[in-house]
Amino acid sequence: MPDRVVFSGAGGGLLDRDTGSYEPARPAIAALARLGVPLVLCSSRPRHEIMLLWRLLGLGAPVIVENGAVLIVPDGHLRGGVPGGEWDGGFQVLRLGPRRETLREALLEVAAAARVEVRIPAAPGREHSEPFLVETEEDAEALAREAAARGLRVVRGESLYHLCGGADKGLAVRTLLSLYQREGRLPTAIALAKKSFNVDTEMIRGMGGLAMHALKLYYESPESAEGGNAFREKRKPEFRKHVK
Repeated sequence: MPDRVVFSGAGGGLLDRDTGSYEPARPAIAALARLGVPLVLCSSRPRHEIMLLWRLLGLGAPVIVENGAVLIVPDGHLRGGVPGGEWDGGFQVLRLGPRRETLREALLEVAAAARVEVRIPAAPGREHSEPFLVETEEDAEALAREAAARGLRVVRGESLYHLCGGADKGLAVRTLLSLYQREGRLPTAIALAKKSFNVDTEMIRGMGGLAMHALKLYYESPESAEGGNAFREKRKPEFRKHVK
């Protein structure tokens, strides 16, 4: 039994960011297969997109989709099965988040409470997240606050925002690891997460928040004030005297 499992994102983890090709990753995928180490795709993308990639790569491990809202385990991969999972073809599907219909109703309630106008585009294939568009960042932040008060999350994607349930990728990963541990397959529970693991979700929010806070600190510094003072006094700014 393997004592390791590798978790990888799909976009920047296995696929070339410029060409979309997965050929450069094939040697690593083959090496993991020879070692019997499961390669678990973990993505914000919908199920049908990730399952297509799963088949193209010839994988046999579980899959996590829609930001951790759904865990999909192939039949026979776990001897004890997936408690609470639903059979769907040759897979057991464990739903960790609310369905899209529920989230759509919640989005309309959240938008009304935040007094924000939202647009809901067509997004076929999504089952457990509701994509939407807003006019400004401030609108998105207001929606996020109202959503958080209801135990929901607003996640920013490449082109759309998404309203998600309380589940996330971390919860889905921990759930799968607990299933492996139950069967004695992960005594050391070593999980290797690719650097793209959360690049399309919460990490973006954290990086943006850090950047804006740093910018605010700079604007409040004497060095920043020197630029404005020099402009108004029509002189050359002396930034160096403010650098510690």
